Amino acid sequence: MFIISGRTMLKKAQQEGYAVPAFNIHNLETLQVVVETAAELRSPLIVAGTPGTFSYAGVGNIVAIAAELAKSWNHPLAVHLDHHEKLADIKMKVAAGVRSVMIDGSHFPFADNIALVKSVVDYCHRYDVSVEAELGRLGGQEDDLIVDGKDALYTHPEQAREFVEKTGIDSLAIAIGTAHGLSGSEPHLRAHGTLAPGVWRL
Repeated sequence: MFIISGRTMLKKAQQEGYAVPAFNIHNLETLQVVVETAAELRSPLIVAGTPGTFSYAGVGNIVAIAAELAKSWNHPLAVHLDHHEKLADIKMKVAAGVRSVMIDGSHFPFADNIALVKSVVDYCHRYDVSVEAELGRLGGQEDDLIVDGKDALYTHPEQAREFVEKTGIDSLAIAIGTAHGLSGSEPHLRAHGTLAPGVWRL
């Protein structure tokens, strides 16, 4: 089996103290490059795709090609759904062989985000599928998701702790000034002084 669980991969990385790269692919060529490079470097790998990528290429096609490349290089990997928003969509793609998902409820109020994410975790963990969620709002654009820089919200450390405890997620995407893609205008940098002490406490 060459498409493996994101949960297994991340747990091993945490225990042994290393990072796992995740690369968003956009076509066959980018998929080939990331798999070949990871195999040559003997690096674990998560191949990720946005909703647009999976809609365009077809989830079954992406999983099948990723599995074939992983087999040819004898290099297991995880296939990850990036920034998906609906449980029904996630269920369909998990059934097609995806082993890692990102549910993005960051545009909802805190309690609603927790409820949505918890429903995804409850479903996905039955199938040993890892779940990532987002807290705060990243600026920039990815597919049809556009967040103006002035609307970006930093992740508060204490909220992050509560969010992780109540949802049971495997990984958390935080907003600390990072952004999707290129900025359409000059970015305005803000100090993180009020957040830094909370990060160290965690």
